[in-house]
Amino acid sequence: MSMTLTLLGTGTPAPSARRAGSSYLVRFDGRTLLFDCGPGAYSRLLQTQALPGDISHLFLTHLHYDHCADYGVFELVRWDQAAGNGAELEVVGPGGTRQMTERLFGADGAFAADIAARTRHPASREIFERRGGRGVRRAPAPRVTEWEDGLVYEGDTWRVRAAPMVHCEPYLHSLAYRLETPFGTVVFGADTAPNSRLTGLARNADVLVHMCHFLNGPGVDPRMSASCSGHLDAAVTAREADVRKLVLVHLAPEMDAPGNQERVRMEAAAAFSGPIIVGEDLLTIAVADGKRPAISRRTAHQR
Repeated sequence: MSMTLTLLGTGTPAPSARRAGSSYLVRFDGRTLLFDCGPGAYSRLLQTQALPGDISHLFLTHLHYDHCADYGVFELVRWDQAAGNGAELEVVGPGGTRQMTERLFGADGAFAADIAARTRHPASREIFERRGGRGVRRAPAPRVTEWEDGLVYEGDTWRVRAAPMVHCEPYLHSLAYRLETPFGTVVFGADTAPNSRLTGLARNADVLVHMCHFLNGPGVDPRMSASCSGHLDAAVTAREADVRKLVLVHLAPEMDAPGNQERVRMEAAAAFSGPIIVGEDLLTIAVADGKRPAISRRTAHQR
């Protein structure tokens, strides 16, 4: 049994037809998880032949819009098409995730009128019944878990650990996630400046997904380097964490200028000897082949 990582969005807030906002799809053993849901992620998801209803969990690294703007459309489509037959979406994120969810889907939320129409109007009820729904339709109600220090989120045969990063505190908080499964381990570094917590979280991972927002060098503004990472930052973290494969994402438009991807690969390779992948939207990467020793079982959401 294999485990795959599909890069749905590898871009930044800069408008780009080539790169959607941050979003990553992981598949293993019949399970599908989503990490971040930036602008364009929903459309990219459909291009993979996956559907929102295939996804059981959404993990948000932080609440910058380029990482969460498609949360609304993703959840609404997932809820609407399920016609009351699917499990509620499990959402894990930093502080503020519950408030954002309420402001999107709550009784006074941004989509309150839409949800009222889809649950009460006769035509909408007919569509609901035609899709297999019965009785009074419930409004969407994602189950939100906000990360707290020491939280370990448990699935049936997998788990996710998180660590706080260095990005735009105190205005919002950024989390890196480590997904551990019997089939491999992926670490999503989120948006961050280099720090020892990310290195520790990524230790011996099969894949490290790391932001590469700029080319490291003397011309980088220290305000940027104190909150984000460049290509050499990613390579050094990958080397110090002894990961097997480095995937560079959160690529600013300058990364697509002629010669820059070649420079990124060459200079990063001087610091990290493993495979280096400069991400592209819809690229699917093999995380690991063959089943590994099962992870130890714990109580769900154990701290």
